[in-house]
Amino acid sequence: MSPNLAVTVAIVVLLVDVLLFVALIVLKTYHRRRVRRHDERRNRYIQVLSKHLAFEHAVDPIPPEAGEDEAFIDAVIDLRNTLTGVEVRKLSVIANRYDLIERQSKRLRNKLLVTRRLRAAVSLAELGNDQSARVLMDHLDDRVAEVRIQAARGLARIGYTPAIDRIVDRLESEDPWVRARFGDSLATFGPQATQPLMVYVRVNHAAGDIQAVVQAITTLSVIGDHSVGPQLAEVLERSTRPEVQIAAVGALGSVGGSHSLDSLLKALHAEDWRVRAKAATSLGMIGDPAAAHPLAAALEDEAWWVRRNSAAALARMAGGTQLLYRALTSPDMFARDAAAEALEDVGGLARARQRHEEGSATEDERRLLRHMRTVRALSA
Repeated sequence: MSPNLAVTVAIVVLLVDVLLFVALIVLKTYHRRRVRRHDERRNRYIQVLSKHLAFEHAVDPIPPEAGEDEAFIDAVIDLRNTLTGVEVRKLSVIANRYDLIERQSKRLRNKLLVTRRLRAAVSLAELGNDQSARVLMDHLDDRVAEVRIQAARGLARIGYTPAIDRIVDRLESEDPWVRARFGDSLATFGPQATQPLMVYVRVNHAAGDIQAVVQAITTLSVIGDHSVGPQLAEVLERSTRPEVQIAAVGALGSVGGSHSLDSLLKALHAEDWRVRAKAATSLGMIGDPAAAHPLAAALEDEAWWVRRNSAAALARMAGGTQLLYRALTSPDMFARDAAAEALEDVGGLARARQRHEEGSATEDERRLLRHMRTVRALSA
């Protein structure tokens, strides 16, 4: 390449870089101004809407074209999230004058503009009333995953119970991300979603989509309806699928109570170490002293996680700390380590050091200090 051509190319590249840089600055400036104007309009709309809510005969005008303005929609949504009771109904009346639901529904039905469709789905989910519920029901199987998520979220926000069965039925046809978000929406329905989820689990735990069943059980745990405890215990007894067993054991820690004690104690001896480890955690959550000695025995389990979880469960259980101190005399070095770690986590080691300095440490506390010194010497 000749020197003149090289210089020309360099100049052209420099000019292109400068133009791109200038274009970027212009676009950023335009975006900032657009956002600022949007926020200014939204704030004005909030002020006017607030007056209309406070005074039935307020005369501050809202322009007829407001229904097409994204700032007006955002203002309505912002107010909707701060109001309750009669005020929500008043705001809905105002929004209906500008056909917000119908306008957003038309945008959602547009199959080409994905960004606008998603914005419409979010708006309908936030505005939430019976009219938008019917539209959102039609989009639970939308081709765009995020639209499906917003449809389920909006239906849950509205409390539209006819949607529960539809959302539950779709658990097995969704990918993990959408399935988890559907689970969040079902949890929002609260106890109203309990039986549809439980029916799904009972029908599908043996041969259905395993991840969908696990998600359903996890959602039941989040809802926290204790009425499903006996049914989940039955699923745990019957299931041969470790993933389902783990989910059921975990849920029983939240909703099972003492009625699930026998099932969890059996799970503490399951063949799969993951089930045993989860059972130890759930027994600790329930806190029934009847589980203390089985958990102490599990400190000698062959799996580290089972030992660790059992020790942690004992640390939070009445009388469990004494069993942890007793485990420090076990011939099983791994049981000793698990017990010492749990005692350290609950402040036992710090207390032992303080009392040792004061000359008032108990034999159990001195034993814990000796164990920790030995461990550190071995690891040095």
